[in-house]
Amino acid sequence: MPPAATRSAPPTADPINQFFADLAAFGHFATLERESATLRFEVPGNGPRTDRWYITVRDGDVSVSRQGNGTPDATIALQRPAAEALVTGRLNAQAAILRGLLTCEGSMAACMMFQRCLPGPPGSEGRVPPISSATVMSWHDGTKGRRT
Repeated sequence: MPPAATRSAPPTADPINQFFADLAAFGHFATLERESATLRFEVPGNGPRTDRWYITVRDGDVSVSRQGNGTPDATIALQRPAAEALVTGRLNAQAAILRGLLTCEGSMAACMMFQRCLPGPPGSEGRVPPISSATVMSWHDGTKGRRT
């Protein structure tokens, strides 16, 4: 009887590359309609190399590439562990900014827009639709979203 073949565990997909591949495949986000921005997402790799992704949003259409043309509206930078947590929903972008884990150079509005592309926490169902300013103001004035 031949000896049993040993199998190594399959290599795990890089969650950051997978996130950007899925983002490009999705193509259009209704929550980004009437929005336009270009972002550069930087994650230092092992050694001197930095991984970069360029995200272009044009009226809700999202494209992703590894090479960008021109100056982005915003550059988002964070270390690999934080980036993996961000793209898997285990880290909120605003919390990452406040904790100094994520830096945004350039347009903070573009950075906040990008947050709408990120997944929710593990176990959540889908993305949460954006809250309108009218709803937020109604919470502030005590009507809690009720229409009068």
